[in-house]
Amino acid sequence: MNETTDPNSQILLVAIIAFYWAILSTWGQLLPGSGNGKAKRDEAPTEQPTGNIENASSADTPLGAIREIDPNFDLAAFLAGARTAYEIILRAYADGDIQTLKRLVAPEVLDTFERAIARRQDRKETLQLTLIGTQEAKVVGALQVNGTAEIAVRFASEVVSVTRSADDAMVAGDPQQIVEVIDSWTFACDIRSTRRNWMLIATEGE
Repeated sequence: MNETTDPNSQILLVAIIAFYWAILSTWGQLLPGSGNGKAKRDEAPTEQPTGNIENASSADTPLGAIREIDPNFDLAAFLAGARTAYEIILRAYADGDIQTLKRLVAPEVLDTFERAIARRQDRKETLQLTLIGTQEAKVVGALQVNGTAEIAVRFASEVVSVTRSADDAMVAGDPQQIVEVIDSWTFACDIRSTRRNWMLIATEGE
């Protein structure tokens, strides 16, 4: 994480975080649910159908099962929130921001993130991550079991990632190279509840 003592930079950072949380708060109200999904970092997501089902609407499709419980489910708004959550989680992981991660990821995912961050700190390394942009966010799987919805989203993004040692030597990555990153993240929520709290429960890289 790059630290700065510039007050203007700190004010800008606070404003950006406040804006992101406003978006996520709205995203959290899209479905009726507050879920405590089980998280599995670096393992395959919970078993789910695959395929591009962004426009699915009938009851015999994965998203159709969710819409049977919540006919007002807004897929476009969900994906907008998922994209924002994806970008915030990536930045929080790079910065070692555990408090932000706690609000967005389930306990098992959080445990994996915390251990990776702790190892990085033990080595006195810093991860400098620049997210160029997220080119794609699409649903690739969904299921609903006993009122809990799980939706897998495939993200394609471009990042610049550099790991540096305590003496600023480059350990991994390249500050001049843009890398395409493709991940499938699974979010879960109790869609029977009037409060919406989508949590990241699983991640899988390609």
